Amino acid sequence: MGNSLNISILIPLLPMVAALFVFVLLASFNRTINRLTKPVSAIIALSLLSSCFISSFYYLNKIEGDLVLSDLLKFFEETNLVMHLNLVTEKIIIFFSLIMIFLIGLSFYKLPRKKGYVSLMIGLGLISSSVMISIMLIDFSSVT
Repeated sequence: MGNSLNISILIPLLPMVAALFVFVLLASFNRTINRLTKPVSAIIALSLLSSCFISSFYYLNKIEGDLVLSDLLKFFEETNLVMHLNLVTEKIIIFFSLIMIFLIGLSFYKLPRKKGYVSLMIGLGLISSSVMISIMLIDFSSVT
């Protein structure tokens, strides 16, 4: 069970890494990336879908526990950051991920894909990652 909890760090990191990857591509190849809106939308949506699948796996198998970040990252040695993973957190992350995927799909079909579209996708990826991190840092164990 301890090894499967270590994988839970991927839940908020996948959208962040995807958004940062697209950001680096946008900074490097500005004109080209602004024209490639379908792959950009797909990268961000697939990263959110992967986070949703990981969280669904934990929810369906009823895997709960705490992940101490200071054990994984040397940057947080002095702090006591703990990511809590319980059924309520998993439900919230699944629901939030599906809403964000729906929002990306709606943006793809309804918004004009001009210059700011790729920046919007990067922003949605970073916002969703930060919301997932903040959800996992809150202890919902008293709610259940």
